[in-house]
Amino acid sequence: MQAMWRVPALASQQSLDLRAVSLLLDVPRDLAPARAMLHFLNALLPVEYISLVQHAPDAPVQIEGHSHGAGVRNVTRDCFAQYRRHFYGFDDATGIAQRMAGTGGEVDEVTALHMHAEQIPDPGWRRQIYEREHLSDRLALLYLPVARGRAFSVNLYRRDSMGRFAPGEIERVLAVAPLLRQVHRHALGTGAGALDMDSRIALAQARLADTPLSRREREVCARIACGLTADGIAADLDIALSSVHTLRKRAYGKLGIHDRAALVRLAG
Repeated sequence: MQAMWRVPALASQQSLDLRAVSLLLDVPRDLAPARAMLHFLNALLPVEYISLVQHAPDAPVQIEGHSHGAGVRNVTRDCFAQYRRHFYGFDDATGIAQRMAGTGGEVDEVTALHMHAEQIPDPGWRRQIYEREHLSDRLALLYLPVARGRAFSVNLYRRDSMGRFAPGEIERVLAVAPLLRQVHRHALGTGAGALDMDSRIALAQARLADTPLSRREREVCARIACGLTADGIAADLDIALSSVHTLRKRAYGKLGIHDRAALVRLAG
């Protein structure tokens, strides 16, 4: 039986260092707000993957998915495709999200679910996602960012080698859960945090249309701006990792920039 908590709108008192606060303030401004959330959370505890999901009436949609560790392949898109195709109907989070959206009003609280791999009710779901990708557990935060809107979930994952989320670490996440809901609400107000990844990439490419970049360079830069790793870009475009690095270096030279932050300003 997975564990569940309901977190009130006001966060419990928890001191946050200035670095964590600065990362949290980046969320509404970032073209990929879930990526900024992941950096913020890793200032509090280790989290390997994050998947930001919108629970639409027909089926869930992944807005973003990211890995945190250097050199760790981002498996979230592939895993979500399997989840959406076969397994979301088995997930308690689906029913909770539907009930939240069905209230028709403001839901300030956040509902948290913690599930170990062996607690997954469907063997195919456990085998094709958790066992295949060596995931130990999931900590999901479900909320309505705005009244009469669709529910979202922030799903946090660890690999087997990291161990499960410990009770004290879960308490840390629960303490900041209302803050994450609030910054996501602000991100929605600025136009971020609502589009799925394909739409986000298309928008970033359109904003780079008047630059001197080639089509392939725009494709790579748009994905960088949206938070994909070099490995993720290589898989998404079906090109070699070395080609991603070459295209990125060439594009940065043409644009006269040196880092992703500058690219986000151009593509955002």
